[in-house]
Amino acid sequence: MSNLKAGFARLDITPPLGVRMAGYYFERLAEGVIAPLLVNALAFSDEEKTAVVLSCDLLGVYNDEFRKWPADIAAAAGIPTEAVFLCLTHTHTGPVVLGTREPSDPQYDAWLHRRLCDAAVMAIRDLKPITSIRATESESKGIAFCRRFKMKDGRYQTWGNYIDPDIVEYASVPDETFRLVRIAREGGEELALVNFQLHPDTTSGNLISPDYPGVLRDLVEQAHPGTKCVFLDGAEGQMGSTDWWHGSDGRLSGPAGAERVGKILAKDVLAAYDDVKPVEGDGVRFGQTTRVCKTKLDPENLEAQMAEADRLIYIHEHGNELEEIGPDWICTPLIAEAYQLRRMNAANLTEVLMPVSAVTVGGLAFLGLPGEPFCEIGVHIRENSPYPVTCVCCQTNSCEGYYPTAEAYDQGGYEPRNTRYPKGIGEILMEMGDELLRSI
Repeated sequence: MSNLKAGFARLDITPPLGVRMAGYYFERLAEGVIAPLLVNALAFSDEEKTAVVLSCDLLGVYNDEFRKWPADIAAAAGIPTEAVFLCLTHTHTGPVVLGTREPSDPQYDAWLHRRLCDAAVMAIRDLKPITSIRATESESKGIAFCRRFKMKDGRYQTWGNYIDPDIVEYASVPDETFRLVRIAREGGEELALVNFQLHPDTTSGNLISPDYPGVLRDLVEQAHPGTKCVFLDGAEGQMGSTDWWHGSDGRLSGPAGAERVGKILAKDVLAAYDDVKPVEGDGVRFGQTTRVCKTKLDPENLEAQMAEADRLIYIHEHGNELEEIGPDWICTPLIAEAYQLRRMNAANLTEVLMPVSAVTVGGLAFLGLPGEPFCEIGVHIRENSPYPVTCVCCQTNSCEGYYPTAEAYDQGGYEPRNTRYPKGIGEILMEMGDELLRSI
């Protein structure tokens, strides 16, 4: 650890009231603030190489503009573009930012861009010698549930009626593990990193909130003064905080739902706080690999494909979805896919350049996937990583949608419908993640 340094910076990125909020398929305008949105920046250096990991309380940035941000952050910080690891917590009570169906606020977009650059610069200026990196993996039960189910009639669906009697089994096993990493610094605050995989979609409504990650951060920092807690959302593609089948979550919604999840996760993190063991390793490394991936657009059947998409969107915007399409868990996947197809067709997007990113410090690795991978993808990458501790992070350096496994793709439901890619994309990302971590 003698040559390793770490820095930290935290800035408020809360938008003004009146901005459109991201995460659902209807308009929401921000009416107030429950808690501020933050960007937490971590800088790592070994005196030869420097990298920055930024965790932002945002849902997603869904166009090529987001791909430019790491380069801009790198230029401001004086480091290579591949050394910037920009990941999002995926809160559903944050602002629309660049490139989604809804218009964003250009003034906020520009200000946010500058704040991210500033955070990286400030974290590098805060670099202090690392005296230890210690970590542990444990579990937090009863807050992360698979939101996909097999029904009595044999079909699979995402969501359903609460305590739905037609559910016969979960479509997959939830990943309830978390990784806690404690980085002690000479003359600086200790950094506590928590990597857990769950949609921050418990708050809902029209109030700005970081959702449960904000509750977690506050509770850890209150329990350990002089510590800064950073949340890194993992492979959360099919993980939700509602137990639709058994109702064990008590169906808390709004701020109370976020409090419930954040408090349980914080309790389990704090219970494991002294179980951390040294993580050995030297040096700072970083890299990115890309691969061209085909999208769902079907050139041979494009006219019929788009006609059906336009029909569904027209019903969504002007008709009665329940009568003309079906209940939410049937309608929403079809509408989501229709909008995806329309956006891809408008951009003639038959292929996408898929980036996978990594930053390592000593024996700790951050592996970033550019969207929402299913939890099996995160488990696979962690188990095959050559590093003692690997934090798989979603929505990193690009946001390209859902990545279901091949098994889930065959089952159907919201995520396979809403993905931009054909079957096999999840396995491609597993392979890319494995290769990148081995190569650096």
